[in-house]
Amino acid sequence: MTQSDSRSPVTAGHEDAATLAERVYRQIRADIVSGALAPGFRLRLEPLRERYAVGMSPLREALARLASDTFATAIENRGYRVAELSRADLDDITTARVVVERAALAQSIELGDEAWEAEIVATHYRLTKVDARLGADDSKLLDSWEEANRAFHDALVAACPSRWLQRFRALLQDQSKRYRRVSLLESASVRSVSAEHDALKEASLARSLPLALDLVEAHIRATADLIRDKLPAGSEPAD
Repeated sequence: MTQSDSRSPVTAGHEDAATLAERVYRQIRADIVSGALAPGFRLRLEPLRERYAVGMSPLREALARLASDTFATAIENRGYRVAELSRADLDDITTARVVVERAALAQSIELGDEAWEAEIVATHYRLTKVDARLGADDSKLLDSWEEANRAFHDALVAACPSRWLQRFRALLQDQSKRYRRVSLLESASVRSVSAEHDALKEASLARSLPLALDLVEAHIRATADLIRDKLPAGSEPAD
């Protein structure tokens, strides 16, 4: 084939359909989680094909998977939209997160070794450094804080051997992140997130199981409580 051949991004990229579908799924999911694709945004095929440089078949597969994971909502005979944010959905996600996070942390504390402990200490240190630089008007550090925060919480449950708990946990984390960015910059003024992280680290390393589980639940619920009141009562979907 020559440069002038009308090839789709699928053949031009030398990726098979499954790999392309996985790639575009992760890219769109990341853009939904970060807010680059806003709640209610209409996911039209042609603009998405151009934006993500992918063919229609893997794009449709990715959108169907996003709908299955509740990041997108199917519109009857009209494609998909980014899933809206709502207080009821936040409450449901929070309840599920508490169940999964407690179970994963319990297994991790029971089975964690010295390497697990060292990673908790290292990720907590990195998070503390970023947290100290995150001011009320510093949106540029949001992504760095989110990355450090996720690394710390991932380290806490890294010794959990259940792949299903880890899979559901990752899904729920991304769903929660969509909501958390609503109030992240404001949270420092009403609660000490860093103190919550300190306590969670110490309880986990001390293998204080009941305390650690109660702390992680309180941490999750405190974030949800702060966000809930800031969610709009409703909005028109964005095109």
